[in-house]
Amino acid sequence: MSHLNSQDGHFGDSPPPLVLIVLLNWNSADDTVRAVESVRGLNYPNSRLMIVDNASGDDSCTRLRQCIGDGVELLESPINTGYTGGCNLGMKRALELGAKYVWLLNNDATVDHQTLSSIVALAETDETIGLVTPRIAALNEDRLTFAGGVLSMKERLYNETSDPVVAAEWNLRYPECGLVIGTAMLVRTDLIRKIGMLDTGFFAYFEDIDYSARSIQAGFRNLVDSNSIVRHREKNRNTKPFEINPHYWYYMARNESRFWRKHLGLAKGMRQVWYSFNGFLRHKNRLTRKPESANAILAGLWDGWLNRGGPYHPEVKMPALPAAVVNAYSKRGTLQPKTSM
Repeated sequence: MSHLNSQDGHFGDSPPPLVLIVLLNWNSADDTVRAVESVRGLNYPNSRLMIVDNASGDDSCTRLRQCIGDGVELLESPINTGYTGGCNLGMKRALELGAKYVWLLNNDATVDHQTLSSIVALAETDETIGLVTPRIAALNEDRLTFAGGVLSMKERLYNETSDPVVAAEWNLRYPECGLVIGTAMLVRTDLIRKIGMLDTGFFAYFEDIDYSARSIQAGFRNLVDSNSIVRHREKNRNTKPFEINPHYWYYMARNESRFWRKHLGLAKGMRQVWYSFNGFLRHKNRLTRKPESANAILAGLWDGWLNRGGPYHPEVKMPALPAAVVNAYSKRGTLQPKTSM
């Protein structure tokens, strides 16, 4: 995609580094085609685009083949390896190409023309910067949904904010503990060579939090670029829980528990696991009108406790006896639904 206008990209006397942009598709060609058009408008002068189709069951591949050419390639995976596995195929391709960065961009996101130039320019200021993300905003609203985060295994701390003032305060207080989410995550390939790719056990969701933690542990920094924004379809589990698909609830309930156990162990991570457990039970109590989502949360909590990974199977539920105990516990006054968490 070297034909793109480069007038806004400034990298001193050095040529701009190669970036492989990765879009993952699964039965969502409409979104992916729109994302491709958005990416074509970038002014960054040295990028390639790779679309990874994750074994879609519809006509996605037929439609996406029409996008091939002019720096755009399509990889058709014969099996669905989840968000993690699909992105790892893109990471592998970035290493093969000798790219300095890989940009994992959600296929339902839209970008401004200068976004990639801005985040790469920030990453180029220091070779110890492993991950960079723009701020994230709601798709059709003038509202930030992610301005920054903090992640510290030492202090057993994980939090995100949509408030730029709060994010700036966290940056000052925890300069080495930045959190990057995966909506539009720029990854330095030197980081991939040092810590490996995404953990496929997560399959989808929370793999970005895990990757942020691993980046920090390897001595890299993770930054949010306050000069750029990507717009993304929001999943707001506090204000619009009924609009969210059951698989999201399952993966989030399961993977947050697995994350803490992975990084702290069962004993040291028990407080965080218990807090997460109670938080998702509050969500379950709000979803009584959508039992498939409530059951997905219970299944996720169960599989998280057993430290299971892999894809979500809607037919698999928490066993009857544990479910009865958990449901009885969740009806106690301390776990009644709250308006926010």
